Amino acid sequence: MIYEYIKNKMQEHLSSIVYDQNNIISYSELLNYAETMGEILKKFKQQKFGILCRSNLNSAKNLLMCFYAGKTAVMLSQHYGEKHNKKIIKKIGLTHIITDNGIESLPETNIAELDDLTDVALIMCTSGTTGTPKGAMITHENLIANLNDIGLYFKITNKDKILITRPLYHCAVLTGEFLISLIRGLEIVFSDIGFNPVNILKIIKKHEISVMCGTPTMFFHIGKSIGITSDSHLKIIAVSGECMTETVAKCARKAFPFAKIYNVYGLTEAS
Repeated sequence: MIYEYIKNKMQEHLSSIVYDQNNIISYSELLNYAETMGEILKKFKQQKFGILCRSNLNSAKNLLMCFYAGKTAVMLSQHYGEKHNKKIIKKIGLTHIITDNGIESLPETNIAELDDLTDVALIMCTSGTTGTPKGAMITHENLIANLNDIGLYFKITNKDKILITRPLYHCAVLTGEFLISLIRGLEIVFSDIGFNPVNILKIIKKHEISVMCGTPTMFFHIGKSIGITSDSHLKIIAVSGECMTETVAKCARKAFPFAKIYNVYGLTEAS
């Protein structure tokens, strides 16, 4: 269900592109990848597949592959380390993960899948800062409803370019940056450099980025790095992942006086 919804929107912008520092792919090629590789994924009897890629672009491609194949994607992240990922793998009962190199089976392949997850598009896990990560089951209808709601306030168009710097492991990134950008036809730029405000500013300038989302901490340090600017291409900023303090809000407004700033901090379970 979610794949058809996204595909119908993407077909209006087939020449739009998604890229990182190493690879570039058009929307048309992205759909072809999802469907070609998705046919292979359909042959697996397992319903749940972890996605653990070093490349955000590869994570995005494999997410759409899972959507097409009707599989439940469980997002994992290199940023949280092996121990954290093992907790999720054990908690969710994953037997296979999809990496930059393809589909890989995990040692414990005798775990029975007891739950009917056919209507569940995603299992998004919390960070686990207060204990074991908890998995929130997001259905196809949940995602479509969320995308429709985001579209009501997030005024982005196919004329915009969005920079995605955080992993798709986070619901605000996966839905509120990547998927909403796909259905609006944006040019999508992935950066895997991590928390590096100076380099992020260089990317913004080089690619004339008009939309960016990030944590309050990220925008605080970006603001401190550039001071006041009136020539930044950024016109839309969305803040999530942490509570935004008054100090950070003032810093962001001072650094980007002409940008619209959205505070979209919320629960993983509300994805």
